[in-house]
Amino acid sequence: MTDKNVVIIGGGAAGLMCAIEAGKRNRSVALIEHEEKIGKKILISGGGRCNFTNKIVSSENFISNNPHFCKSALAGYTPDDFISLVEKHGIAYHEKS
Repeated sequence: MTDKNVVIIGGGAAGLMCAIEAGKRNRSVALIEHEEKIGKKILISGGGRCNFTNKIVSSENFISNNPHFCKSALAGYTPDDFISLVEKHGIAYHEKS
């Protein structure tokens, strides 16, 4: 294995995002998932329609020993950033209020 190889354990939402970002950095990615299908639990979260983000969220919606972590994480990758990614790839979605 070289320093260009990445192994990600878990093919859920976070694992898939890690794989995408590692691929953008020219890494060779192996994704290990114990379910029969990668991303299976993502479909369950939206009743089969893939509930992928919550546009109205703030650090007050999270409990953490470090309250600043949530602020940093939410500022680093916003729901609008994810929606832009979905639109960039031409994935149709439906917004519910």
